[in-house]
Amino acid sequence: MELNIAEVKDLDKVAELVNQAYRGISAPDWTTEVGLIDGPRTNQHSLEDMIENGASIILLALDNVSRKLAGCVALTPMDSGEWYLSMLAVSPHVQSSGVGRSIMTGAEKFARDAGARSLKISVINVREKLIEWYERRGFTKTGDTEPFPYDDPGVGVPLRDDLALVTLTKSLMA
Repeated sequence: MELNIAEVKDLDKVAELVNQAYRGISAPDWTTEVGLIDGPRTNQHSLEDMIENGASIILLALDNVSRKLAGCVALTPMDSGEWYLSMLAVSPHVQSSGVGRSIMTGAEKFARDAGARSLKISVINVREKLIEWYERRGFTKTGDTEPFPYDDPGVGVPLRDDLALVTLTKSLMA
């Protein structure tokens, strides 16, 4: 699967995809935040802020045949060769077809080629099946947790009061 760096002109489609993938399906599923958080996951303005001045890179996965947006992921360089991976989203129309795995493989290669030594992610603690998915891809829990940002309107409206963020990392060193 081909990954391309998103430009500002792509961000409206990225926001639509991310919102649909995270919160657009009516039934709760391991791939969504339905039942956990309401409201949009992101918007074009927030995405513009992410990529402003190259602070983060959003990679777009395009379907090989239709060239439509099939998924995305964000990467943010941090300290000491660690990069933060976030906003992995796959179009609900192509979930369970290996697109997520392909995006992860491409994102890891992109980060490694840019000098990353490891990746860090944060996952909502009650999303156990998602945490297991990342663990099958080589991520390990660090034992660190962070409070869920209940006071940040940019994350949507939490529907539960027991949310926290679990930290996982993966070495990119061969």
